[in-house]
Amino acid sequence: MKLRRIFLSLFLIAGLSSCQNKDTSDNVKEPVVESGDPTSKEEASKKTVEKFDKVYYNYFDTVTSFTAYAENEEQFKEYTDILETELEKYHELFNSYYDFDGVNNIKTINDNAGKGPVEVDPAIIDLIEYSLDFDKKTDGKINIGLGNVIKMWHDAREESLDDESKAWVPTKEQLEEAASHSDVSQIKIDKENSTVEILDPDMSIDVGAIGKGFATKKVEEALRKNHVSTAILSVGGDDAIIGENPNKENGKWRIAIQNPDLKAENPYSSVVAVNNTAVVTSGDYQRFYEVDGKRYHHIIDSDTLFPSDYFRSVTVILNDIALADALSTYLFTVDLEKGMEVAKEFDAEVLWIDKDGNLFKTEGYEKLED
Repeated sequence: MKLRRIFLSLFLIAGLSSCQNKDTSDNVKEPVVESGDPTSKEEASKKTVEKFDKVYYNYFDTVTSFTAYAENEEQFKEYTDILETELEKYHELFNSYYDFDGVNNIKTINDNAGKGPVEVDPAIIDLIEYSLDFDKKTDGKINIGLGNVIKMWHDAREESLDDESKAWVPTKEQLEEAASHSDVSQIKIDKENSTVEILDPDMSIDVGAIGKGFATKKVEEALRKNHVSTAILSVGGDDAIIGENPNKENGKWRIAIQNPDLKAENPYSSVVAVNNTAVVTSGDYQRFYEVDGKRYHHIIDSDTLFPSDYFRSVTVILNDIALADALSTYLFTVDLEKGMEVAKEFDAEVLWIDKDGNLFKTEGYEKLED
């Protein structure tokens, strides 16, 4: 899940999720937007654009915030019309939990496992191919075939939160049985006929670790194509930063990363100054539940089949928001030494916060701090 983050110049507090989930956290705050101060009155007088904001609660089961500079309300509406069309499209296509009239989506593929191919929009094939490629690059660590395991943890969390007296944790045996149907070679793609088929009738796909970031990238591309040049799009905390901050001489947006210790006096662990990039955080403190004093969060380690136990949060800064989203989840599930190697391999800047509140940063991340 992508964690809430605050934009200090033009900033939004929004809900987060590193994976698509059908529940919306009660901890999601109302978005807050503050205007950055122009660097001078002379510069302010030259401005021909205004800042506009809009918030949505009906996409990807999280909070989406959009802030953009436009000449007027009419132009901003043109932007939001594009945004809403794209968000709705990918919300429906990449959904694992809900059916939509006339739409074959990830849930449709899962529902037809072992029954034959399902004709889908090419965007679904693009997402699955991207996910399978990333799976290879991470030695199977981010496996979209673990849908049964992810669902079991999801159901345990939801049922436990609904009735704490009946809180439960999946057993190792249950998880291993679910994971026995997770071989991604059972996913058959026919690009010529635009179909996807799961050959194993007991297998299901979960694209939560990658789907929202991939969708956000598609939406960002559509906005840029339609001349949106200064904006921040935050989809559940996957933050695409378009252009430069018109209120700052250096053009940078100051972005604060939330402290995973929600009771800490300082709510932010770090502040960076960036533009034309993406900032994505995965963490353990938004979607979780507790049993006998132990916290069980949503980011599952594919090796242990239990929630990963290395960090409280991992923030990735990278120009490609789809890759940043996937990497933030992956880096959450491996130790720091391995994570540092992978961050360097992908040229990503990363902040890790461990269970004791210690911060570890790539050299490039430190240079971005403000």
